[in-house]
Amino acid sequence: MQQLFQPKFFTQSFDKQTPHMIYISKVDKKDRNHPRTLHSHSEIVKLILITGGQGNIFIDEEQVPVQKGDLVVYNSGVIHEEFFRNEAVSLYCIGLRGINEKGLQAGELVPEQSSPVFKTGELFPSIVNLFETCYFILEQRKSNYAMIVQQLFETLLILIKTNILLPGNDKSENSEKLAIVQNIKLYMDKNYTEEFKIKNLENNKQWQINPFYFAHKFKDIYGYSPIEYLQRRRIGEAQTLLITTNLSVTEIANSVDFNSSAYFSTIFKKIVSLSPKEYRKQYVKH
Repeated sequence: MQQLFQPKFFTQSFDKQTPHMIYISKVDKKDRNHPRTLHSHSEIVKLILITGGQGNIFIDEEQVPVQKGDLVVYNSGVIHEEFFRNEAVSLYCIGLRGINEKGLQAGELVPEQSSPVFKTGELFPSIVNLFETCYFILEQRKSNYAMIVQQLFETLLILIKTNILLPGNDKSENSEKLAIVQNIKLYMDKNYTEEFKIKNLENNKQWQINPFYFAHKFKDIYGYSPIEYLQRRRIGEAQTLLITTNLSVTEIANSVDFNSSAYFSTIFKKIVSLSPKEYRKQYVKH
């Protein structure tokens, strides 16, 4: 089974403690109209190189503008979304495992507080060449392709770590209320299948925040209302189930807390521009 944007996978196994590439994807400008909504990857770190155009990504705490030449780093477990609306964006994406950096948690390539977007500057031609070569070699699968790609990947990782992944600007909490908004958002990420009512926040002993303030500040920070965010979070997980399982649309709708498969399909098509069945047919090749 091939997954979204038809990534090229390794068939060779590696030591779990050794940094190694799992797959590499190439996304052309034509794919921008079918976004990959809110989702995360356990144990997998992602490197995304923007090779053309510009747009916005959502990662962990905020919407971040990106453009050609930017390198985006998703630590494992971080909620993220690539949604470029009408922007013509092309990119390469590498999924990797075995990241154990000194002073960081397992699965972290950059500190949690640092910016996820890095400028490649004058190194962009060299970096994009390594991405392109990895993709080409893995696609062709010539003799010793796995060893060749792994060595290219190790070169790429050294180049990025020593020249690009410089300490970023720390994200500071502006106030106690802002910290509460962020904590509620984390709760929503972990419990996205549960019912969530903003009106109940004021009487919640843990948070005790004004619902109107929360809704306003949440949208100001994350670009979506709380309800829109939860919908996108659920649809993102539904996309994963559609391309990785044989569950029916109704079963998937129920698993991400949509009681009606018809309503689920309506929301899915509104966000992704394809129905669930069309999405599965387009991005899953048996």
